[in-house]
Amino acid sequence: MDFLDEKWLLEENAALALVEILNIQQGNNYKILMHEDRPDIVIENQTDGKRLGVEVTHLFYDSEEARYVFGRSSQQNFPPNPQYIEEYVRRLNLLLQQKSEKAKGYNHDYPLALLIRVVSPLFHLCNFKVYADSVVVPSSDFDIIWLMFYDFEERRWTLLKRLR
Repeated sequence: MDFLDEKWLLEENAALALVEILNIQQGNNYKILMHEDRPDIVIENQTDGKRLGVEVTHLFYDSEEARYVFGRSSQQNFPPNPQYIEEYVRRLNLLLQQKSEKAKGYNHDYPLALLIRVVSPLFHLCNFKVYADSVVVPSSDFDIIWLMFYDFEERRWTLLKRLR
């Protein structure tokens, strides 16, 4: 599979999960309207026509964890030791800063949201809650910033934590 195809699928699946969560939790009727670039996805509330541009990204510990999650790692002793949770927070802060800078160049007529899907098998909502005070949310053009976590009991993406 081509990298761009895989990136497109990852963004699309994250957006589908977001739409499902928003529709269930908020009683809305969102649908994906467009899948492009800058922002990656535009969703629309079918009830009132309001749109939201969504930039999608993923949080990993490092490139080796990404390969592990996608079944491309030959490393046998992954994931890394849980004592490195602070590194996830550092990487999250870096990702927030990078995406905030990138959003300054977006041309849009609707609010923007940043969706960070936390794909790591080690860093989860309970870890985030412990380190929440260490997360730095920079000023940006994003009206909403979400972290999305996998719910292992439900076996689907259902946990959404709003940072802004």
